[in-house]
Amino acid sequence: MIKAILITGATDGIGLETAKMLRVEGAHLLLHGRNAAKLEKVSQAISKLAPTFLHAPH
Repeated sequence: MIKAILITGATDGIGLETAKMLRVEGAHLLLHGRNAAKLEKVSQAISKLAPTFLHAPH
């Protein structure tokens, strides 16, 4: 079973920085944000940090 960390408010601030830090450490992430366009940009950037990545669109 793959365990994932859900990060709300992942498009900026503490949520964004936490997502980056955890992804570099190898965590599987599930991101949530209110702005779908910002969330898409963030998910693309974070996915470049490590290839395995989960993203839940709005």
